[in-house]
Amino acid sequence: MRIGYTLIFLFISLFSATAKDKGDGNIRLVLSINVDQLRSDFLYEFTGLYGDKGFKRLMNEGRLYSNAYYAYEHIDRASATATMMSGTYPYVSGIVAGQWLDRSSLRLVNCTDDSRYKGLYTNRSVSPAKLKSLTLPDEMKRATRSKAQVCAIAPDCDVAVMAGGHAADVVLWKNDDTGFWCSSSYYGKFPSWAADFNKKIGTKGANWKPFFPTEIYENFGDKAPKAFSYSFNGTNDVRDYKTSACINSEVNDMAIACLRSGNMGLDDIPDFLSVTYYAGNYKSAPMENRPIEVQDIYTRLDLNLAALLDEIDSRIGLENVLISVASTGYVVEGEGDEEEYRLPSGYLQLDRISALLNVYLGAIFGKGQYVEGYHNTQLYMNRRLIETMQLDKLDVISHAVEFLKSLEGVEDVFTIYRLGGLLSPEMQYVKNGYNANCSGDIWLRLMPGWKMAKDVASASNLVRRSSVFFPMIIWGGGVEPQLVETMTPANIMAPELARILRIRRPNDNCLRMFNQ
Repeated sequence: MRIGYTLIFLFISLFSATAKDKGDGNIRLVLSINVDQLRSDFLYEFTGLYGDKGFKRLMNEGRLYSNAYYAYEHIDRASATATMMSGTYPYVSGIVAGQWLDRSSLRLVNCTDDSRYKGLYTNRSVSPAKLKSLTLPDEMKRATRSKAQVCAIAPDCDVAVMAGGHAADVVLWKNDDTGFWCSSSYYGKFPSWAADFNKKIGTKGANWKPFFPTEIYENFGDKAPKAFSYSFNGTNDVRDYKTSACINSEVNDMAIACLRSGNMGLDDIPDFLSVTYYAGNYKSAPMENRPIEVQDIYTRLDLNLAALLDEIDSRIGLENVLISVASTGYVVEGEGDEEEYRLPSGYLQLDRISALLNVYLGAIFGKGQYVEGYHNTQLYMNRRLIETMQLDKLDVISHAVEFLKSLEGVEDVFTIYRLGGLLSPEMQYVKNGYNANCSGDIWLRLMPGWKMAKDVASASNLVRRSSVFFPMIIWGGGVEPQLVETMTPANIMAPELARILRIRRPNDNCLRMFNQ
């Protein structure tokens, strides 16, 4: 996605349009709804499958930004959630992805790894330490002198931790191996209500079938779609279970259990509850192979939202709630139909590219392992070797870029040297997703239709992440219903919610990014 307009003008127009909204002093709960891979086109296309108290209610009664997006490349759920909650991009937040290559060990590290803390119902040791920016719930904690309760519930660890921020009280995610909900000692003791929940739930015996008769699911033109039935019978199925509609129902049950466990939203101090759902395709399969499943996921998610809103209304009163709805802004696609329709396409393998580049640079500067690591579309240069050989790093990288640009399937090649000084909107878009501590020295942009092989040993295991426009909604808190069809950067959400709550915006929020 290429953004070719003036960001400053857009920022001014968006905020002038919302200036008439006044913060509501009666807000007792901020409900942050994050939906992994929710997309605007499907949300509208499946409207006939919804009731009146879920998606439709939020869309019709809130301010709906119908064309929101993340203004950087290589979006994933961790970086998107960090951006949404902090109001800033990976360039500042440090969360460029769920994983990146650690230069010192040349091993992949997770964005939540932290060996200082003990896992609770998990062997993983995690914390939000790698998140360098503050988040909206962090500022709520500061504004209330830690009296605000902050709870984040998500299927996966990276999203839960990024959504909870640094000062959360409870952060929970579902263990991929056992199916239990788990956490980290960073957040203190494991909640008793969550432990009780673990005693009576799990994937064992879960079954997923279409909610409606199959003839109802005809949004992709299939007049006689085939029904599906999936069973999840144990711990080996947890990862598949987390890409089904069943996970959203369980997230909902956890959120309701959290609300019922204490006094969240029942006093005059606003609390924060983040829930993350899933709206991608089952097992990330190509859409044409699962035409009913994704429609059923949206159908059931609409029912989940309605049930959660009804629970909150009965306990707190929706008039006392500020709600945000957002997406992770990408979709995971498997192998597509490019070959069938003879469309331009292909794949690249970084191990082969690195080997060829080492040979090329060796012929110019002398033999050596110039590329010492690679991940995703990024190459990590051997800085120590370049220094030892007394080479000019810029000269080496310039030759590398020249070689890489000659490869079929490579549209452009970026380095930190291209991202200094006054940048065009196009280059700012690239820089937003870069972080000096995590990103490689060189990163590739592939031609449309081209993919990076996930498994370097095989071209049959290809995964492409494509950015998409998605809906972003702010409901309650004195916000008037409004449809905003202008392309809207997602990082306005945190500062806008802070404005409504009358608290400080998170540090390094979108004002910084617009002024770059």
